[in-house]
Amino acid sequence: MQIIDMHCDTISKIRQMEKEGSPASLRHNSLSVDLEKMKKGGYALQTFAIYVNWEEEPDAEAAAGDILKIFQREMQRNADLISQVRTYSELEANEKAGKMSALLSLEEGAIFQNSLDSLRWFHRQGVRMATLTWNYENDFGFPNCMGDPLTQKTWSWGDDRGLKKKGLEFLEELEHLHILVDVSHLSDGGFWDVAEHSTRPFLASHSNARGLVKGSARNLTDDMIRTLADRGGVMGLNYAVSFMRPNWKPGEAGTTVEEIVQMASYILNVGGSDCLGLGSDYDGILELPEISDCSQVQLLAEQMEKHGFTYSQTEKILGGNVRRFLKENCNDSAG
Repeated sequence: MQIIDMHCDTISKIRQMEKEGSPASLRHNSLSVDLEKMKKGGYALQTFAIYVNWEEEPDAEAAAGDILKIFQREMQRNADLISQVRTYSELEANEKAGKMSALLSLEEGAIFQNSLDSLRWFHRQGVRMATLTWNYENDFGFPNCMGDPLTQKTWSWGDDRGLKKKGLEFLEELEHLHILVDVSHLSDGGFWDVAEHSTRPFLASHSNARGLVKGSARNLTDDMIRTLADRGGVMGLNYAVSFMRPNWKPGEAGTTVEEIVQMASYILNVGGSDCLGLGSDYDGILELPEISDCSQVQLLAEQMEKHGFTYSQTEKILGGNVRRFLKENCNDSAG
């Protein structure tokens, strides 16, 4: 089965490693995602996030520009295996050429909140997906969790406050540019504002179900899942154990394949067979899951079928649903 994943933090992780004096390559590295592992795992497309922790790097736009340069460098160095895509037709062209595809996303609205021109510049660099927040309040709105999840500094859960005036303004421009709006990390109130004011389908690239794991505000409620599905959107299974395991406690082993299957089953029962894909959060999660790198994702397909999923259901989750979403929504923009 061809794999499509809506979220990983690998490029940002490579930048961090390089700043610490440990150069890394996207082709082969010690992380959960590299091109050799992707090839082995049967990947058609990986979405690479430009992630910035705004508290650590207040000039989020400049930090994002640095990460973008690393992404562009790795695309040039590995052009025999992978190529950046901006539209679904480019994904199809890569597949015909026997190459994998890379979609570029922004994770933290502070990266482009300074001006609409900044957002348009990132669009010209090929960004086609963006969250409005990460884990801090910014000019657009509020997160669903406040603070750094690794340290839980200034940590708080949930927020019913919606998008600010500037968030609504930039939501309109994101849609005009055909940049896919990603509600992962966004407050509950922000989710419902996106649902009310957006005119195009939106997605939650790496969020699970709050009805199964109630302790994680990062997960979507059943009503959110149904709304997302009714609008033609998709959500991606996040492999982080804190989003997968009820009553999880720090220090426990990472997510098992069976837990991923259980979460998938729950979401399908709530939202139907067309709303679910993969959003691994590889290289952005602390406890490695049982499928510890992207070369092992086909094991998930085997376990889904053992647990009674049909081939069609499994194929949709591992790539088909996101493919459909991209075909319908990732196309030439008015911008």
